[in-house]
Amino acid sequence: MSLAVRILVVVLLLNLLVVGAVQTAAFASQQGWIREQHGQGLAAALAPYLLNVYSAERLADETHARELVQSPIIREYFDDVVVTSGQPPLTGLVYLNPRGAAHRDFDLFPMREVLDGMDEARVRGGLVECAGGFCTAVRSKDRIAGYLWFVPRLDIDPPSLPWWFLPGTALCSSLLFGLVLYPVVVRTVGRPLQRVGEAAERVGAGDYEARLPDLAYAPELRSLVTSFNSMAQKVQDNRSHLEGAVRAAVEEAKRTERALVQSSRLATVGTLAAGIAHEVNNPIGGMQNAVVRLLADPGLTDRQKTYLNLLQDGLARVARTARKVLDFSPKPAEARAFSLRACIEGARALCEHRLQEAAVSFRATDIEDLRAFGDPHEIQQVLLNVFLNSLDAFEQAGRGGSIAVAGSRTTEHVRLDIVDDGPGVDPLDLPRVMDPFFTKKERPDASGLGMFISYSIVRNHGGTMTVDSKQGAGFAVAITLPRAQA
Repeated sequence: MSLAVRILVVVLLLNLLVVGAVQTAAFASQQGWIREQHGQGLAAALAPYLLNVYSAERLADETHARELVQSPIIREYFDDVVVTSGQPPLTGLVYLNPRGAAHRDFDLFPMREVLDGMDEARVRGGLVECAGGFCTAVRSKDRIAGYLWFVPRLDIDPPSLPWWFLPGTALCSSLLFGLVLYPVVVRTVGRPLQRVGEAAERVGAGDYEARLPDLAYAPELRSLVTSFNSMAQKVQDNRSHLEGAVRAAVEEAKRTERALVQSSRLATVGTLAAGIAHEVNNPIGGMQNAVVRLLADPGLTDRQKTYLNLLQDGLARVARTARKVLDFSPKPAEARAFSLRACIEGARALCEHRLQEAAVSFRATDIEDLRAFGDPHEIQQVLLNVFLNSLDAFEQAGRGGSIAVAGSRTTEHVRLDIVDDGPGVDPLDLPRVMDPFFTKKERPDASGLGMFISYSIVRNHGGTMTVDSKQGAGFAVAITLPRAQA
């Protein structure tokens, strides 16, 4: 059962109760009024009969007393009659009581009221209602011969109604009231609440833009509409905020996953590096000694010397590659406080000739008093690898450019941002820049280990190294390191 129907049922029951009570009270009052009016009319009609029986002449003659008392009209039409002769005070005069005194209670009968009513009838004339009956004066020309007080007998009951009339009338009036009330309840209560329910279902289904219109015809529900719309707006805002937070959390999880993968690769390559040191460096050292001994033979032809020199260069290249692999394997560093400015200047000095040849400008800002904690030689190697990586990109693009280094600090870290305006990196290749053996360089000696070694060194220092680039828009490296405490 809907709320509108329940409200209607309650109102109809209350209406039925009120209407029934009002009709019952009205009917009872009407019955009393009918009795009162009937009694007054009957008294006015019977007064002439009494005045005919109790005429002034008969009241003056005491010989008629028995006749007057035994008059049949008195017993037939009256419940009580008191007749006096003379005028008040009536001391010593005749009192006639056709009904007799046996049916009266001497102590309770309101004789004083009757006498007062007779006195009022003398002054006013006509019928005077008093003591539950009526008084009138018996007149003979200009004098008063006596008084009458009588109570008419009401043997005629007021008209009554059928037993079903009152409840039937109340029921019909309530039904009619319900027919008028139902559309009003539906419009002001049922329909607005239905709209609220529909809007709530839409919000629950994911339509967070659902709103309720202003219910001008139901001002009592405006606060509900305002609260609902405010709630829906907050849900929509919170959902947008939650979606943004979820996206950020997903991206952070992806970055963490990539970092874990890189750490796993570092551990794997570090394990391989130890094996490479034993399996590659030792044989290469023996072969290099053999080549040196062969070159010392004075009987070698020029062709033999050329081949042996080529072999020596190749073995040296393999040895250098093996050493590079060993460089990024985890090992204890000589940690101390050092100046980043000195590392930057040292790395720049090592590649100064290439900067000049490639027409690449170099500038460093905000690096004064930047001090980190770690191994300065390893950090200088990291910076040199980054600078050389930018120079290789400029050389491959066949143009010059610029390399900028900017420093900053926080409470616990120092940061270097190294940015060049070179050709950049393809977005598909950017996640692989620091993978081992990944390179896009066309030189035969490019091992693809420079950025990976740098990343490993920074991680071993407890710092971070990230890259960012857009193809054709330069390449940026951000390095953070623990700050040296004063």
